[in-house]
Amino acid sequence: MGWMGKFFGGGGASIAALRKAVEQKRFADARLLAEQLVEQGGAEAEPAELRELQAAAGDGLARLNLNEALGFRRSGEEISAREHLELALELACSTDLRTEIEQLLTADKVELTTAPLDEMPAAVDCSSCGPQPSTASAATDTVLPDLETHLELVLMSYPEDIAAQYRQKGEIFLQAFLHSNAGDDEAALPLWQQVPASEQDALYHFEYGSALARSGRSAEARSILEKARQLDPELLLVSEALIPVLVTLGETAAARQYLQDLLDQGVDPAFCHAHLALLSQQEQQPDQALKHVRQALAGGIDDPHFLLVAASLLEQAGSLEETEAVLQRFPAGGGCGGGLSMPLAEFLLRQKRELEKVLDTFNAACRQEPDNPRWQLRVAQTYIARTWRKEGLELLQKVVGDPRLEPELQQEAEQLLAALKG
Repeated sequence: MGWMGKFFGGGGASIAALRKAVEQKRFADARLLAEQLVEQGGAEAEPAELRELQAAAGDGLARLNLNEALGFRRSGEEISAREHLELALELACSTDLRTEIEQLLTADKVELTTAPLDEMPAAVDCSSCGPQPSTASAATDTVLPDLETHLELVLMSYPEDIAAQYRQKGEIFLQAFLHSNAGDDEAALPLWQQVPASEQDALYHFEYGSALARSGRSAEARSILEKARQLDPELLLVSEALIPVLVTLGETAAARQYLQDLLDQGVDPAFCHAHLALLSQQEQQPDQALKHVRQALAGGIDDPHFLLVAASLLEQAGSLEETEAVLQRFPAGGGCGGGLSMPLAEFLLRQKRELEKVLDTFNAACRQEPDNPRWQLRVAQTYIARTWRKEGLELLQKVVGDPRLEPELQQEAEQLLAALKG
């Protein structure tokens, strides 16, 4: 949902926007807004209220990760569960929540109160009984408690107006939605095909088309998503799903024209310019990409994936002040205690600036992710940038052969080692 922050009222960094984000449980947006307000000196916010809202955002994100961890642990995926618990601990601000997470990290087994998706009763065969009721309250008593529990866990991060639409759907729609949300489109697709005609609105076609797209059935996905667009031209969720499908089908001209049509209609210019920037980058038109990047940023786009692309393009163009300004939009690291975000720390390392803060950030990352050699490489590079050649070389020699390094990082490490030995 990151692309949709502005559409759902994310707005600029103000205490009113922060309150709204927390009220709507848009905790990622809230955390970013809180960080921006702190950097601005609090603006019109009362210090106590700002701290309270910042803590609520951190706890909200932590709770989301805690719920994800419980789901992974339920399905026996202990490594993923631990990763989410560790992230939850990093984000959590309240003492009680941190204690709860710490206890789960040390527990051998967690008592779970909800059933996994694959234990939910199968969908009812409606072929001989006519349309099903259109609200979740019409589901059977044996299904509803588990269904509602799973649904509310998923909808915690959704804007309330969109979440309310999902709550009004029937049992088959909701089971399909939850399977898709869990990454099991193979199980979801037959269910989407069973959803009664009375519920096949724009939201249905968006979900069904998105599931088809994720399953590699791009031509079918396009047809279904175009239907969603016809039913609700203003539902930007559809645009977000349809544009990648058009690109996959080689219809980049159609994608560009679609975005231009939205621009001409005055529909979320930041969203449109962001996607036009990505199209221009793919088509190797850096000047056009930069033009759209700046317009998207001016419009307040806050999707983290786009911000990384924007920062990369700006840095390649030599616009270092703009690059840093973009990277400042990422929440600081270290939970509620501040610090640099990882993208900003890596940028400052490349610029050989604020190396003490950079080193603190990467050391913290090493403690949080001891099995990720990326941060050990960054520590070694920072040592060398600070002219601590001996320490840097020793660490670099340890990490250079780590098979877990991504190829690009492996190349960085090898080139730096060769330069030092030369």
